[in-house]
Amino acid sequence: MKKQSFLLMLIAMLTLSSAHAHIEVSNYWARLVPNGMGALYLEIKNSHTEPDVLIRASSPNAKSLMIHETQRKDNITSMKHRMKGIDIPANGGLSLKPGSYHIMIAGLDKNLKLGDKIEVSLEFKKSEKITLQPILKIKPPTYTQ
Repeated sequence: MKKQSFLLMLIAMLTLSSAHAHIEVSNYWARLVPNGMGALYLEIKNSHTEPDVLIRASSPNAKSLMIHETQRKDNITSMKHRMKGIDIPANGGLSLKPGSYHIMIAGLDKNLKLGDKIEVSLEFKKSEKITLQPILKIKPPTYTQ
């Protein structure tokens, strides 16, 4: 009986932890702007057969984080707040990058400077929350893979 209980517990733990494994976040960094604003950029990969949604971001280092999309029409650039989040396709990915989707950071802690890390939590509709520690930079980092 003990072996069956242990096996059931192990299967339950693996099932619960696999929800997080479907979403991977990489190449994350945050742009710091002197006025206390900034933006978070990253790549999200969804290895699940079902789509997911990035619904919210938060940080103890800022007053607010909002999911935005940069839009350009007739030589005018504007930001659209994505209140319902952004879709992450099944077996696909999404890049949050300058000039596209990004997470706007408002009211960043004034004691932070270039090279410091901030803590950011990403919340998804179906997957577990993911916490990141992006480095504050001015320009995008170059990745060699």
